[in-house]
Amino acid sequence: MKSDYKHQALILVCCHKKDYFCKENGYFPIQVGAAISKIDLGIAKDNSGDNISEKNPNFCELTAHYWLWKNGPDSKYYGLNHYRRYFNFHPSMILPLSITNRREEEMIQHPPVIPDLDSIFKRYDIVVAKPLQYPYPLYMHYCAAHSKEDLLILEHTLNELYPEYASSFDEILKHSTHFSAYNMFIMPKDRFVHYSEWLFSILFEVEKRVKISNDPVQARVFGYMAERLLNVYVHHHHLKTKFLPIIKVSEEPKSSKFKVKMASLKNSLAEVLIKHTKLIPLK
Repeated sequence: MKSDYKHQALILVCCHKKDYFCKENGYFPIQVGAAISKIDLGIAKDNSGDNISEKNPNFCELTAHYWLWKNGPDSKYYGLNHYRRYFNFHPSMILPLSITNRREEEMIQHPPVIPDLDSIFKRYDIVVAKPLQYPYPLYMHYCAAHSKEDLLILEHTLNELYPEYASSFDEILKHSTHFSAYNMFIMPKDRFVHYSEWLFSILFEVEKRVKISNDPVQARVFGYMAERLLNVYVHHHHLKTKFLPIIKVSEEPKSSKFKVKMASLKNSLAEVLIKHTKLIPLK
């Protein structure tokens, strides 16, 4: 890895179009899917060195994660945010919501500041997003929102490669009703390397076995899988976890409220679907 990076932490900010993004105080903006993009954002790109940039339609922000693992500047802590999602290190509420909306103008005037991570990691092993809560187990949610067949392939692959993780997979996917989403994290370098080796060894094997959907949303299959696997990894290693709410950058408050309502409606519809269809539990 390169050694000219000066910050204590390197937090990726994954970008795919021209928009607002944090770029100071440890935030490292990177253009994802650069190998297949027709635009140049004028920032670091995920298509240099050892990379999987062309797989971005299926791996989403994981193409930046992979680039960081293989090529990124050296740092004590590594993390991943999105150009419109950031960890909120200073929530104003005692019991903060999972997501708080903030206008772009507010972010420009008061960009999120990464605190002294040494103090955090004296008490915790990893930072992830405050969990999203569902009224049903996660495997039901995945079957309703994505592909049951893909999830079965993931389970079988995990059991073949890492059978010691099987009980954690069952606990998170089949019994838990909440998980930390967005593939967002901050962790020490050695933990990041270990997690990356584990994660991509599973996903690359699954890639050989699944049929990618023609639907561009469902084609993001490995991003969806990784969200769940991060939670499996945390559970398996009994990591002391710091949960942080997410700041979602919004252009229009009304639009943001509308999206929140639509997301709530989508979850309600998924719940109805689960109750009135025969979704066979994973075996």
